[in-house]
This record gives sequence, C-alpha cells and structure tokens, in this order.
Amino acid sequence: MTYPRVISPIWLSFSCVINFAVFFSTDTEANLSIAHMDAITVRVVCESAGENEFDSGSGFVVGRGDVVVTNHHVIECALSGGQAAVVLGAGSDGLAVVTAEVLGSDPARDLAVLRLLRNSGRPSARFATAATLKKHDPVTAVGFPGAADDTALGSDPTDATHTGGMISRINPPPEDPTAARTLQTDAPINPGNSGGPLFDRFGRVIGVNTMKALTAVPGVGADGELIIERVPVGEGIGWAVLSDEVLPMLDHHDIPYRVSRSRPNALADLWQREPLIVVLLGLLIALSGSALVLASTRRGRSFVRTAATHAVGFTRSPRAATPCRRAVLHGLSGPYAGLDIPLGDKFLAIGRDPAMAQVVLANAELVSKRHAVISFDAERGCFRLEDCWSSNGTFVGSIDRALDAAQQRRAAITVGAGQVVDLKPGQHFFLATPEIAFEVVLD
Repeated sequence: MTYPRVISPIWLSFSCVINFAVFFSTDTEANLSIAHMDAITVRVVCESAGENEFDSGSGFVVGRGDVVVTNHHVIECALSGGQAAVVLGAGSDGLAVVTAEVLGSDPARDLAVLRLLRNSGRPSARFATAATLKKHDPVTAVGFPGAADDTALGSDPTDATHTGGMISRINPPPEDPTAARTLQTDAPINPGNSGGPLFDRFGRVIGVNTMKALTAVPGVGADGELIIERVPVGEGIGWAVLSDEVLPMLDHHDIPYRVSRSRPNALADLWQREPLIVVLLGLLIALSGSALVLASTRRGRSFVRTAATHAVGFTRSPRAATPCRRAVLHGLSGPYAGLDIPLGDKFLAIGRDPAMAQVVLANAELVSKRHAVISFDAERGCFRLEDCWSSNGTFVGSIDRALDAAQQRRAAITVGAGQVVDLKPGQHFFLATPEIAFEVVLD
C-alpha cells in the first residue's frame, strides 16, 4: 500500500466533511444566545416618594424568575419611602409593570436584590466568575441607556440595547473588604445601563454594569440658567462589579443560581461556540479511520472515491436552490414573547432542560424537559412539529385572548404523544398552556 493511495481517500473524506460544515453552518446558536440575553434583561424604575420623579436603570432576572439584581443607586429612592418596579412588557394596554420590594442592598458594592410581587416568567441568568476571564475576552453590555431612549421615541421600551467590547482590565480585590471588586471594559456603558448585565461570549453574566468615567462641568441651559452636566472623561472606560460579588448576596437570601468557576479548555470553548464543528471533527476522524481501512484494497479505494464525489455534489446543489425566505420561530407569549429565532436547516428542541433543548423554558413547570421539536421542510414548504412524549401535551390552534386556557385547549388540535404534524406558515402552537405559545413564520 503506497502513501498516495492512503492520503487520497483521507483527503476526499476531509473534503466531504468541510462541504457539510459549510452547508449546515448557521447563526442559530448566536441568535439563541442573543434571545437569552434579551429575555433576562429588564428595565428597573424607582419612583421617589411624593415627588412624582422616576429614576431608571437596568437589571437582570435570577432565581426562579421572581428575583432581579441591579445597582443600589438605581433603587436607592425605595429605601427612603419610594417604590421600585420592573417593566416586563409593552402592549396596546400600556406597560406591564411589576412592583418589587428590596430584598437586600449593599451601598458599598452598589448592588441590590429585588423580589418581584409576581413571577416574571422569564429565564434566569447563568453566572461565570472572575476565574473564567482574561484580558481581551469579548463582552456585551445589555441595558436601557437613557440617551438611546431620548433618540428613539416611540420604540419598544422593553427592547434592550446591546453594545460590544472587551475586557480591558480585571482589577484585584480591593484592600477595603466592604468595597466591590470590578473589571474595566471598553464596551460603551452610559447612564441607564446601571444595574444591567455584562455578558461573556457564552451568554453568561460576568458582571453588573455600574459606571462610566464621567466628570461634572458647568453649562448653560435652554433658559439661560447655569446647569451642571456630566460628560465623559475619556472614551472606552467603564466598570462592572464582578459576578463574584453578587453570589454571596444570593446565597444569603437562599436564591438558587447556576455558575461556572473555571475557564473552559480549548475543546469546551469550541463546543460552546461551534458545537457543529466539534461533531464534524469527530466525524472526520471516523471517516479517516474508515478510509485507511478501505485504502488497503482497490475496491475500497474505488468506493471512497465514488462516495466522496456524490457527497460533494449533493451538498453543493441544494445551495443554489435555497429559497430566499427565512424560516423563523416567533414567540407569542412566555419568556420568548416578541423574539424571533431562525430555524435554518436544523431542528430546534423546546423544553425545560438546557441539556436537552435549544429553546430553554427553565421556569415553565408545565413544560417537559424536552417537550417538542420544530423544524422546517424546505422541499415541501411547511413546518414539522413533533411532540416528544410530553407530560402536558402540545396543541395547535390560534391564540385567542378572549378565551381562558382551558377553553383554548379544547378548541385546539392536540398533537398526540410522539406524533408529528405539518404546520403552515402563520399557524400557532402552544406547549401545555397558551401562556407559552409560538408562531411559525416564513420571513
């Protein structure tokens, strides 16, 4: 057996895997991470007692969906007779505002924990400690900066702003044990971002956005009176309180959370960012081993050559026939309400367990760990909905707010346990309850 005869089938196998990787690679994972960041980030407001004045900031959902973490200075007015609240949604009836009570506050660390008077129905944050971080790691600051609100009048007040940057410095623990340990980032942080989450590239909360380098300067207002304005000292200098400072507060109040305390190795890092690539690398190793065995015979070499040729041709031809319209899963109610999740060429599993589903409904007790699977059949132009033997059922039917949950279940079509049904674009379905509903759309 000569080396060219061995290398040739291995190279053909490698080419086959690369073609599959190019064809199937999509931005679905990235969009799911963005949807998760939006879902856990909320606007926090505090009304001063008797003054009809509001302070506005940001926060994020933890625990079982009924607790929010923010900055102390955002809700400080609630400690002197004011009222803190969280904005969860906007609709034709106005804003959905939930009153909150201050569960705990630490002025020195500028942290506060709020208990909502009703559950938000949103997923909770996943944390990562300082041990997982290094300089130059990419980060995303999410929140509701006031300047963005002023220039986007009429926009959805619950649509959070995303700004990207990197970690500039991870500050050492301060000498004062009551002070907070922080990190410095060049991600733009502005008034209104205070209390919002700072995410790493895996969508985990690594810090609480706290402040930007500002200074007070005198100016002249529109009425000619002297005013004091806050202007940046320099660009790209902002701070966030590390998540390590938040966790003891959650422990003190018996609030559950998930946290990563070690930096992922190269393979785990790649799996988090591009799981498909890891699977394909494993497939490549298996194909290479098979090719080595087949290369030992003339018939085997002929088989590898023919199979690889057909595989390459198969993966190239559908690309030209790919329709321009995009298959999207649109959230109608529940944690993903108002969010669009591209389906691409892969199926999406919906359920309560992050290990078994891509669209995670962690706090939805009626939803099974892997409740249902949705996919798009490009050749037939329809969606495929499969019930994964769920405990409380999967239903197909239009969402009618005039009916209660029981009436809507009776009016809907029940997808039998383990059954698969076809859905036309625009049809609705819900998992266990109309409060967790989706629409399939061709965008």
